[in-house]
Amino acid sequence: MLVPFSQDLRVHGFDIYWDNLDPTELTFMFVNHQRKGGAISIFKHRLGAGYIEHVKTVKSPLLFSPNDVVATSRSTFYATNDLRHKSGILHKIEVLLGMPWGHIVYYGPEGITSKAYSGIAYPNGIARSPNGALIYVAASSEPSVYAFRPEYDGALQLAGKATFRGFVPDNISVDAATGELLVSDARPAGAVRRLLPFADMRRGFAEESVLVHNGDLLPSTTTAVVQRRNNVHRMVLGSVMADHIAICEYQHK
Repeated sequence: MLVPFSQDLRVHGFDIYWDNLDPTELTFMFVNHQRKGGAISIFKHRLGAGYIEHVKTVKSPLLFSPNDVVATSRSTFYATNDLRHKSGILHKIEVLLGMPWGHIVYYGPEGITSKAYSGIAYPNGIARSPNGALIYVAASSEPSVYAFRPEYDGALQLAGKATFRGFVPDNISVDAATGELLVSDARPAGAVRRLLPFADMRRGFAEESVLVHNGDLLPSTTTAVVQRRNNVHRMVLGSVMADHIAICEYQHK
């Protein structure tokens, strides 16, 4: 239940944030494709309560095509804008040719929205390292995964990059126990790759394939996350094209 919330809610990507200041309160941030334009809607939830409460909805001309969001505090975030053009011939050119016209938006503590980084071809999923020192972004049309270091003003400084062949990165999740990334493949059927950032990020990532399937699990795999509970490690898979999830045993070398 949403209390109070009278706006329309069309969710795309989302993130959940919590910290040690009050670990019983969770912050939810949703990419919200409202009728009047893209926005990030922020809610809070107290563990044990049967509802989430609307805090605010952030709107900006810079949030014209938001895809995913990662919270950096209870009120600040980075969001990806996947395309510059929503329709027309330029939209077709941007999609078909994979033009690097997308960018990343930062919303800071002063309530100001700014471009944190530009020049990415279809920035898609976004995630944060466990210590917050790195921001990861999947660029589906390149296809690549970027690692950025946040600056004091929210600007992103490129730290490293992995470029793929035969793999289109969609969403990214970070294993809080290891700092490794699970990156899902946006193409039909599905695959998941595990990336481990090198200590020297100029070298990019160590990379390995952890799952390949022919569509028997899901028609596509748009997200993958690690679940650790009582020494049982599982990988939970989701797809925007399915009405169910898939759960696999997760092995770590």
